[in-house]
Amino acid sequence: MTVDCDFDHVPLGVAVRSLNNMIARYIAATSTDQQKETTGVNAEIIVFLAKHEGKNIFPTDIERRFSTTRSTVCRVLGLMESKGLIERKPVEHDARCKAIVLTDKAKAIAESMRRHGEAMERMMLDGMDENEIAALRHGLNTMRANLIATGKIGGNVSDDAAKSGGQKLVE
Repeated sequence: MTVDCDFDHVPLGVAVRSLNNMIARYIAATSTDQQKETTGVNAEIIVFLAKHEGKNIFPTDIERRFSTTRSTVCRVLGLMESKGLIERKPVEHDARCKAIVLTDKAKAIAESMRRHGEAMERMMLDGMDENEIAALRHGLNTMRANLIATGKIGGNVSDDAAKSGGQKLVE
């Protein structure tokens, strides 16, 4: 039996979820060994730290961003440090405070992930003009806003994680 996969005839939620699954499979199939070395939470924290490079980021910032506990963050950061992905460095104004800094290894991984993501996005949007891309972004933002307006979910990932128990580290 052949299953009809024509996206013109499936609910949009199903189509979005299916596309999300396809994106995850594409990333897994095309990632470098270096990128595969840092999957899940480590990759998300690396991306977060790379986006805020040059700013002092502390464990409490990771706790807030990912809506998780101090003990979870401490454990994850300890593992990342043992893998050579981060360093904890004292800050000038208070040597007791340790800022989390990406190592050169993690910076290279972050740059590789950024390039990979940009290339994938260019490939996915191939054949769409600027108006179609803008309409797609508008539609996705409207769907997101409608879901948030229900009051059943928060307005950002941190709010969502807090409502689901606060232990989930996702970006």
